[in-house]
Amino acid sequence: MIKKKKFLILVKAVVSISLLLYIIFNIDWNEAAKNFYKANYILLFTGFTLNILERVFLTHKWNILIRARGIKISLFKLFLINSIGTFWGLFLPSSVGTDIIRGYYLVKNNSEKSISISSVFVDRILAMFSLLLLGVIAVIISGDLLSEYNLNIYIIFLFVSSIVIFYFFQKEETYNFIRLKLGKIRFKKLIDLFIKLHSSILEYKKYKKSVLSSFLFNLLVQVTRVFTYYIISIAFNISIPIIYFLIFVPIVMIVLMLPISIGGFGLSEGTFIAFFVLIGVSINDAVVISFTNTFINTVNTLLGGVVYLFYTQPEKNKLVLKDNHSFRG
Repeated sequence: MIKKKKFLILVKAVVSISLLLYIIFNIDWNEAAKNFYKANYILLFTGFTLNILERVFLTHKWNILIRARGIKISLFKLFLINSIGTFWGLFLPSSVGTDIIRGYYLVKNNSEKSISISSVFVDRILAMFSLLLLGVIAVIISGDLLSEYNLNIYIIFLFVSSIVIFYFFQKEETYNFIRLKLGKIRFKKLIDLFIKLHSSILEYKKYKKSVLSSFLFNLLVQVTRVFTYYIISIAFNISIPIIYFLIFVPIVMIVLMLPISIGGFGLSEGTFIAFFVLIGVSINDAVVISFTNTFINTVNTLLGGVVYLFYTQPEKNKLVLKDNHSFRG
């Protein structure tokens, strides 16, 4: 088992390094340097600020789901937990790894396990739907803009498939079927945990207003992310219609959920570049936009490392500095 895990990590590292090396060896570094030299740094700072705002929205939409289930935790404290999660997400094989860390720290905060984990799952499901919905809206607005690549068909198919899967997932009959079939399997504790988690996720059907509110904030997160990319492109005087960002950025974020690279490095840049080169953007311009966004995102994410180093949770509802200075949310 350990050898298999090491092998998978090696494969993911190879994927990340290979994609990054391909990008590095296929761009004109002199041209890229000129772009950075001529950049509008006020707009770049605006992009940096939007990235921070996106993280606040990310925290708030999760907090809505948590509070609906009776868990009382301050937005500030949850922001710290979210920051730690995104920091460790840099070293994990997909963006889903961030969710695992978030759930772990919320449970460590003395929150009920099934509720904490289910809130993370529901948050992820809503994020997926918001990404797909934004892509569908962009495809409808774009008309025949990308008809030759058939992307509109794939995006709409993904959206409809997700709705169908989720429809059956949340049905009471599905829950009863899972209990009946999985109850016969040998790994009793694991199956009981899965059934309890599924039941806890279904509990959110009682909190439709909170789920809708969280979903709308998910959409706000995705739009903010799109505008961050767009503002970065303007900062480098790269003229790309915003409609392409509305279509491609959600796809890039969905690809990042795949556990095939380390922390999404190389994968996000490669996917972003591949799509924008399709519409005639030079590889140099696409690399500059993508790498700048990655740099901004990484700098803000590393702040989660600072939180991880200096904060701990020794008692309920308190985050405490390791030098014993307490911090109440």
